[in-house]
Amino acid sequence: MESRFFTVTSPKNPIITIHAAVGHFATGSSHISHYIDISELKSSSSIAQDAARELAIPYLSKTIVDVIICMEGTEIIAAYLAEELLDEGLAVMNSGGEIHVVTPMSGTTGHFIFHENVQKKIANKNIVLMVASASTGTTINRALECISYYGGKLVGISAVFSAIAEINGQEVNSLFTCEDVPDYHFYTPSECEMCRQQQKLDAIINSEGYTKILH
Repeated sequence: MESRFFTVTSPKNPIITIHAAVGHFATGSSHISHYIDISELKSSSSIAQDAARELAIPYLSKTIVDVIICMEGTEIIAAYLAEELLDEGLAVMNSGGEIHVVTPMSGTTGHFIFHENVQKKIANKNIVLMVASASTGTTINRALECISYYGGKLVGISAVFSAIAEINGQEVNSLFTCEDVPDYHFYTPSECEMCRQQQKLDAIINSEGYTKILH
């Protein structure tokens, strides 16, 4: 499968790249035509910092941010995003303030939860949700339910890669979209065109990577 990977360069910053592989992949809620690998971007401090600079742009001059909730291993990017939003030379809205970076836990029912010592950082605070990738928006919707439950106020959604432009009326600010990945498609499992064409699954994927399916 490794031979299928190709590099995708961000149209916003040529330093920022991700890798994609063509195939038939299953997530927890969908079937998709490409596996998007952003592991290097999530783990490299220099690339994550460049990504954060781009992701900060929509919020710098007009959005007060108190908390960044990070999902799918985006803690490094979120920390740099907070730093960008607090830069006194750029972020006039957040200058002199403080931004908390937190990650929810997944409860036994599949819902996201926060421990009691974190809950007070969410209630009545302005929240930016940071995700690694979004295809159907399932993870984002679950996160939005969590934010609403704990009384947070969503002011933005950021993603490294997103196949959806908006969700629940909220724009998804992303570095990459499906337009950057040729012929990217996603389906519900029951309506998957690749399944209808009897194309076998290549791997099961999640935010941590992929598991090949042996045929």
